[in-house]
Amino acid sequence: MRFFSYFLCAGLILTPSLRSQVVSIKDVYPDKARYSPGEPVRLQVEMAGVPAEGQVISADVTDLGEKVGSCGPMTLTAYASSTQTISCVVPAKDFRGYLVTVELRSIDGRMIERRETALDISSDWKKFPRYGYLAHYNESEGARPKEWVAELNRFHINGLQFYDFQYRHDQPLAGTVAQPASTWKDIAGRRIDAGIVSGFIHEAHSYNMMAMAYNASYSAYDDVFVRREPLPIQWATWTTASGPRTAQTAKNLPMHIPGGVTSKLFYMNQNDLGWQNYLCHQMQQLFEVYPFDGWHVDTFGDTGGYAFDRSPVNYVDGFRQYIDHAHTVLQKRIVFNAVNTWGQEYIANSAADFVYSELWEDHETFASILGTAEQVHVANPTKGYIIAAYLHRNETKDIPQSRAKQFNPVSDLLTDATIFSAGAAHIELGDGDRMLSSEYFPADTKLKVSPALHESLRRYYDFLTAYEVYLRDQLAPAPVKVSVEGEPVDPLGVPNTLWSIAKQHDGMTVIHIVNLLGSDDPHWRDISISRPDAPQLHDLRVRLSVLNHVKSIGWASPDVDGGRFHVLPFQRRSIKNGAELEVTLPQLHYWDTLFLETEGSKSQ
Repeated sequence: MRFFSYFLCAGLILTPSLRSQVVSIKDVYPDKARYSPGEPVRLQVEMAGVPAEGQVISADVTDLGEKVGSCGPMTLTAYASSTQTISCVVPAKDFRGYLVTVELRSIDGRMIERRETALDISSDWKKFPRYGYLAHYNESEGARPKEWVAELNRFHINGLQFYDFQYRHDQPLAGTVAQPASTWKDIAGRRIDAGIVSGFIHEAHSYNMMAMAYNASYSAYDDVFVRREPLPIQWATWTTASGPRTAQTAKNLPMHIPGGVTSKLFYMNQNDLGWQNYLCHQMQQLFEVYPFDGWHVDTFGDTGGYAFDRSPVNYVDGFRQYIDHAHTVLQKRIVFNAVNTWGQEYIANSAADFVYSELWEDHETFASILGTAEQVHVANPTKGYIIAAYLHRNETKDIPQSRAKQFNPVSDLLTDATIFSAGAAHIELGDGDRMLSSEYFPADTKLKVSPALHESLRRYYDFLTAYEVYLRDQLAPAPVKVSVEGEPVDPLGVPNTLWSIAKQHDGMTVIHIVNLLGSDDPHWRDISISRPDAPQLHDLRVRLSVLNHVKSIGWASPDVDGGRFHVLPFQRRSIKNGAELEVTLPQLHYWDTLFLETEGSKSQ
């Protein structure tokens, strides 16, 4: 009797009705970031509180609001585990994204709680890449492979860049294939533990994430021409066509890293086949020890120099040949960084899995994101696109360093809304719950992601995944004019307006509305971490001038209702060369999307 009374007072024995009131869905996510068609699909459902006998978990899998699959149902027993795994039945179509709505109901069918997640059914990551990063590889820096990769899986991250884990740029493997080192120092003198690196690779593969080994295309340490087995000086480059061809005069990038292991990085001749074959051999030795899926090739934004024979060397013109050669020799996946978007049109037509561009001073406005994405889509509409955009990077002396401790949710969500609307994804999430704000990934530990931003980003990455076909699958600009009663609308990303971005593919027209109201700043890069919030708008009367006959209009937003799709009524009026449609958009904070199904649309 005392035993019963103790647990009753502690709240651990509850009546079924009381248990129904306190149990809730804490989180829900798939057990993998990506599934091949036909691969078993399972959801992890985490609950808070004590489940009651007869409560039911189930889920609908939907495509633009249409049910195409299901998960469960699973009937719970009293005191069931707080984490439940439910199996799903989904279509076997390749390269498809779905929204999943999970429901917890009482024994009498009453809704207790509902939460969304998303599924990516794709046989390869390269069509819809969602790239994350790792940058710490020892326990003293907090590296936890199991926890960090599990957290990134909740965002559907399907590939990881292993930044600065390598021993040297010119010798990425520490030790030999027969006797690899257990620990080594990276370029900054940080300790790298082989077991941690291997653990991250294993965990990534367990979630169907690609593991990409970072290394530069053309850099070598300061001793490469004087060590016991020196590299040929003929592989170096110089800043001028004239002058002596020596190690002392060779082109280099000075390194000013406290505790670093090299004073400079030599710029090697990236276009020289001798250097290419040497570095590919070094990467191959790395791959024999560590089962990476491919090579993330970095460049530093330098466009070239002069060779040993005094001929000009154009790095950018050589990108495609370099990528194709590395892919052929290594038989591994290749991702190649187009710094400042230089050469991305060459990369778009290479063997690289997708295009990866790092945005700098020439591309710091919201409008420039759309422009650079369009360049890639025109060069090769089938190629995926990843953008590296460092949100709060501040290297200028004109603006004081911000004292902020957290990322600004407004600037981050508007930047993601722009990148996702442009048909790309943003490399920003990594090392568990961290986020990038500068190009040196290990340094990004100062700013924190607030709980509110973390939750919003979950919804944004659910949206990116669930609607991937309608955001990223070979869409072209659509001739749609958008106006909103009482609000300024502009298709060019003008500050303090509603930005309309219209795309189309296979009879589906997709119209994004990104809310740039509330600020006269055209830049996505928020150096002072102070961009003001955009106003929340309701019941917007939207007019659309279209050329094709529209059969239906739907609406969804990552800011509203878990990203669920809603059919909207609309009115149609014939005008010259088309029709004007009027629809009421229920609400807008940062980003809304309208889906217009037109005559002649193909089954998605």
